[in-house]
Amino acid sequence: MNSTAVPRGASEPFRQLRALRRARKLKQEDVARKAGISREAYLRAESGQADPRMSTFLAACEALGLEVVLAPQHLAADVNAFIASRNGGVTAASMAGQPAAAGAQAPATAPAQGGGFGSGTGEGHKPV
Repeated sequence: MNSTAVPRGASEPFRQLRALRRARKLKQEDVARKAGISREAYLRAESGQADPRMSTFLAACEALGLEVVLAPQHLAADVNAFIASRNGGVTAASMAGQPAAAGAQAPATAPAQGGGFGSGTGEGHKPV
């Protein structure tokens, strides 16, 4: 792989963000403006043409009303189930048109709808 190539799978989180953006009928400019990044930077990240910094991903998530949750891989499915139970069965993956199969291994880091783990500052809400 050369130094300008995007690592395999690097754009998958942004593919989910693109699906959410489209479902909400938002333009790339809208999300980029809310995130405080250029439309071009957002376009490159969303299309997989670039491997953006984590700060860009976090800003885009915040602009879409999402909270990033870090969970141990063996608990990711449980965390997603908890979020869905508190959010009318909706998770970020389902909003992006990717229904999670029962018992399927969920990613260890997934954008989660606000109100789940990691959205507060009290005890029990610290990164793992």
